[in-house]
Amino acid sequence: MSNTSAPAPQGRTGVLDLIERLGNKLPEPALIFVILAAVVIAVAAIGDWAGWKVQPVTPKPVLVEKMDAAGTPVLSAEGKPVMVPKLTASGKPEIVLEKSGAPIEPRSLLTRDGVYWALSSMLRNFTGLPALGLIFVAMLGIGLAEKFGFFSALMRALAFITPKKLLTPVIVLIGANASVASDAGYIILPPLAAALYFAVGRHPVAGLAAAFAGVAGGFGAGFFPTGGDGALTGFAQDAARIIDPLYGVNILHNAYFKAGSAIVVMLAGWLVTDLIVEPRLVKRAKVPAPDIGGDPNQAALTATLTDMALTGREKRALTLALLAKVAVLGVFAGLIFVPGAPLHGYGQPTLQNGRVIVHHAVVIEKKVAEPGKTEPLPEIAAKLPRQDVLAREPLVVSEAQTPRSATMPEGPGDRWSHVIVPIIFFAFLIPGMVYGWSTGTMRSQKDFIEGIYHGIKSIVPVLAIAFFMGQFVAYFSYTGLDRMLAYAGGSLLVSADLPVPVLLVLFILVVVFGDFALSGMLSKFGVMAPIFIPMFMMVGMSPELTTAAYRIGDSVVNIITPLNSYLLIILVVLQKYQKNAGLGSLIALMLPYSVIFFIAWTGFLLLWYSTGQPIGPDSPLFFTPPQ
Repeated sequence: MSNTSAPAPQGRTGVLDLIERLGNKLPEPALIFVILAAVVIAVAAIGDWAGWKVQPVTPKPVLVEKMDAAGTPVLSAEGKPVMVPKLTASGKPEIVLEKSGAPIEPRSLLTRDGVYWALSSMLRNFTGLPALGLIFVAMLGIGLAEKFGFFSALMRALAFITPKKLLTPVIVLIGANASVASDAGYIILPPLAAALYFAVGRHPVAGLAAAFAGVAGGFGAGFFPTGGDGALTGFAQDAARIIDPLYGVNILHNAYFKAGSAIVVMLAGWLVTDLIVEPRLVKRAKVPAPDIGGDPNQAALTATLTDMALTGREKRALTLALLAKVAVLGVFAGLIFVPGAPLHGYGQPTLQNGRVIVHHAVVIEKKVAEPGKTEPLPEIAAKLPRQDVLAREPLVVSEAQTPRSATMPEGPGDRWSHVIVPIIFFAFLIPGMVYGWSTGTMRSQKDFIEGIYHGIKSIVPVLAIAFFMGQFVAYFSYTGLDRMLAYAGGSLLVSADLPVPVLLVLFILVVVFGDFALSGMLSKFGVMAPIFIPMFMMVGMSPELTTAAYRIGDSVVNIITPLNSYLLIILVVLQKYQKNAGLGSLIALMLPYSVIFFIAWTGFLLLWYSTGQPIGPDSPLFFTPPQ
């Protein structure tokens, strides 16, 4: 691609022009979270002064007797009827809300204790973000594979061996899976697709559009887990525990739905490219014929094809890397499926001393002595079990009498589910190393470390945003506004009794419009997850289902929102073939993809919902409150 700066965008009119101007005036994502944190502080202070109160409620399933095929009640071993959740006509558990505990009041941060807490917890608010570890470790392996060219070679190889008739679906499908390679998909695939289309006598801009639609519009789809999945997992789990402190979400919670979505995106992209976009392009302008000598477009595209073709050494390296990947996955498959192997069966993660981490509500009591006098340990200490005394005078920490207050951040479950991130790490690290060694790009330990650093460098902006996001999320929780909003909004949804399909469509639209105000999957989800996930859980929607809907809304607008920083990179490529093209021209080119993706992908989610099938391993569609 050209290194020269792009000409000033032209051709923008009406709504698109307005959207771009307003989007450019918004603060950077990190500053948006600073503003949101300030809003939380102000609202909590006002609510505390005004005496706001919200009655917490607990969603409970309506239980009925389980019947056998003959209509006779099924009895337990004790001879009592077995009770199961009553299902509605749509197949979801019927839920009622019961009052639970005293009303919640907002807690102001503009107090002596509030300011002390905000300052003393600043570091913990950042390091405690559940997404940090998942993203960091996954990107160590993914970043190295990207650094040494493994993803680039794989995308180029697949594109070059594709038959002409299948060029569009394969390009879109590769793009839909390119999110695993960070920004490599944006940089490599669109210019390569344009060159390939030109080589087979098709309009190069159609190839560019198909590739960009797959990479950006299909961002939330794909066959492989990514660092972004880890981010969604952490925030979804934290939000879910507002309603159910024991709820767990795994990194593969949308795996089945993501794989199916990749096929939907491929088919929709194929339809739009071949039946809408390319015919329009051909009608408006001639396609440069491959055999016309001296055409500057032909020379540029021919050079692109030459530069991106795999050399003999790269082909051998790619073959070895793919074999290494198969070997790594084979080893882990053996560890998982062979009886008695380390990852087979049920397990519980522990610390190095064999203990497990447990979060439990506590009461901290302090007895202050008068100046000049000493005071013995408070009498309460004598009444506490020895393990509950965590500090000596002047603090005594005792267990709070809060129902279901104890939670394990890493609960028991299938052993393989606890090692998904290490599997991702090795499944990309080792093939990336093999490719780098085979091509000569990794010859020393210094090269290896630089490859490791590459993935971390790519998420530095995310870490900066995460610091401020962590403060906002923690303030939201400390003030109690998260629970107040969840209970109030959830109660309204229950009373409104809207069908879940309607809620899904409305939520996707909210995310779509939010994409014009706040860019970045992680940024938007950090705002929306603690609000919408608890509310939807109260009407029986699982956090995993809400996350699946979020993927759709976050993806389909990526190809037209001016806040997508990659839009300008694609514009530079577009201007090679349409010199007067501006941002409005690019958005108009991609708009059909956005509309069709929204319709097809949302319809796919609604169809999946109607089947009642899980959307990932241990990831149901419905949330059934604990009995």
